[in-house]
Amino acid sequence: MVLSTGRCGTQWLTRTIADLYGDTVRVEHEPIGPPYSRLRFLCSYEDPAAVLSLPEVREHVEMVASATDRPYVETGWPLFAALPLFASMFGSELRVIHLTRHPVPSALSHVAHSSYAGSPRDDAYTRLATLGPSDRRVFQPDYRERWHQLTPYEKCLFWVTEVGMFGLEFEERFPEIAFLRIQSERTLGGDRQLLRALVRHMQLAWDERWLDHTHERVARWNHHSDLDVDPLLIERHSAALATAERLGYSGTDVDVAALRERYHGTPDAGLDRVGRFESSSSR
Repeated sequence: MVLSTGRCGTQWLTRTIADLYGDTVRVEHEPIGPPYSRLRFLCSYEDPAAVLSLPEVREHVEMVASATDRPYVETGWPLFAALPLFASMFGSELRVIHLTRHPVPSALSHVAHSSYAGSPRDDAYTRLATLGPSDRRVFQPDYRERWHQLTPYEKCLFWVTEVGMFGLEFEERFPEIAFLRIQSERTLGGDRQLLRALVRHMQLAWDERWLDHTHERVARWNHHSDLDVDPLLIERHSAALATAERLGYSGTDVDVAALRERYHGTPDAGLDRVGRFESSSSR
């Protein structure tokens, strides 16, 4: 299971695995989308099976449990709420990849998609999959009183931080589960050592074509935003800065001019090879 905030190369990872390993691996990107339902089941360690009360989730999980003939890999950010369930079901057979991205471009990319709790976009993703301070068991409930004062960018930073904090907590809670944390910037940058560690973690055979695939981008969703955003608003949010540091990033170590030039009023941009914005996105 690939834990992520999205907008960090999960589409690319899905297609690369499919291209290189074909039918020997079953790989899915957001197979059921937001119905994992973070509102009810985030950090549901005491009763992880509660999420199975949702028929769509139950059917999907039964499929995953029955996929014993070949490895199963799932990517897509809505799955994070179901990780306690998978841990309880599969124990040490579960392998988790925490795919991270610098929080500033990650949040900016989500702003372009209006992906945050309470967004005017108002669809299943913003209602069920993005996190807000009123959701049960979030790490930062103190934002509830000032949520209305935050910019869309800051609201995206909030839930990007929440997923990062959950990833850190999950690793500590389940030391028996094989866990690999990798930075998407280095992965898409063609870091051979990191790519080999990723392939080894998935218990697949190394293929040199992984390096060739890092020159490709996969984009199903391209959007733009006309909002004028100050990337350094992250300085107002201590948890975002601290979580970024624990994940190996300096929250303020960004090229503000480049981000503004490439982000403002341009097609939503995912990662280029240095983790900044470009005209194509990869989710």
